[in-house]
Amino acid sequence: MNKLNILILILSLVVGVQFASAQNENPDTLLNVEGPSKIVITENQKGAKFEVTGDSTVDTIVTLFPEESTVVSKQSSKSESFLKNGFIINGTLIEWPYHWDVIVDGLCLGLTNATDMAGEGGLQWSKSLEIGWLSCIGVVYKYKASGISLGMGFDWRNYKITTSEKRLVANKEKGIEWEKYPEGAKGRNSRLKIFSLQFPLLYRLAIPKTSINLKVGPMMNFNTYASLKSSYEDGAGNKCREFTKDIQPRRFTVDFFGSISLLSNAVGVYVRYSPMKVMDAPGLNFRPLTVGLLIGL
Repeated sequence: MNKLNILILILSLVVGVQFASAQNENPDTLLNVEGPSKIVITENQKGAKFEVTGDSTVDTIVTLFPEESTVVSKQSSKSESFLKNGFIINGTLIEWPYHWDVIVDGLCLGLTNATDMAGEGGLQWSKSLEIGWLSCIGVVYKYKASGISLGMGFDWRNYKITTSEKRLVANKEKGIEWEKYPEGAKGRNSRLKIFSLQFPLLYRLAIPKTSINLKVGPMMNFNTYASLKSSYEDGAGNKCREFTKDIQPRRFTVDFFGSISLLSNAVGVYVRYSPMKVMDAPGLNFRPLTVGLLIGL
């Protein structure tokens, strides 16, 4: 056997012994702590000390270095605090890329137009108001800058006309019709009011490196209340009011909602349109379109 083969054999034996030795080596002692919140590692020339603070305990492991070791001593401390939106390491917030959260959305104030209403003239867009709370409570599933939310809110819509020529009245089928004011009377205003309990299902997006936020999606409405009211002065100058709740609105409708907000949802504009008509009875009918302001909370 030549010298090269002898050298290769010796190296193979050395590697085999080292590998076998590593396989038979006892594992290091491990420390299992429930809910760790702080870890302190301290080193000196004699060994290393590991101190872990848990929910209600403090556990410590000490490892001694061999006497012939050359050790550079160093101390370090690292603390972590876990939050619903992420965790804090040494005062820096590291956000989770996705998480659930509870939300409260803003107030809506807009002008409502009665579109697709048959007949000449009609409800006035400039006098018809919408007032609502987009979500008084809701949940959102966030992933980075986007998310999907489901909330619960409420909404009032007042469709109004202020001319003295005609007013809204209920017909025999619980629908609504136009009718002239009594002879000699001076009309002041006539309005249709509908109250809704709404459930917006919205896709949300915060545009990176800006303060712009977008929301878009359907809104399910349970229309729980509707009424008609007309105010006028009769021929003698007396103020009169006619009021009725004997009308039948469509009990469930779906709107399409879209908004753009600035300054972290502090203020914005929104558009809301329903492809479904308001009334569920024969007579006048229309589809509402609202444009307005969205004010954050």
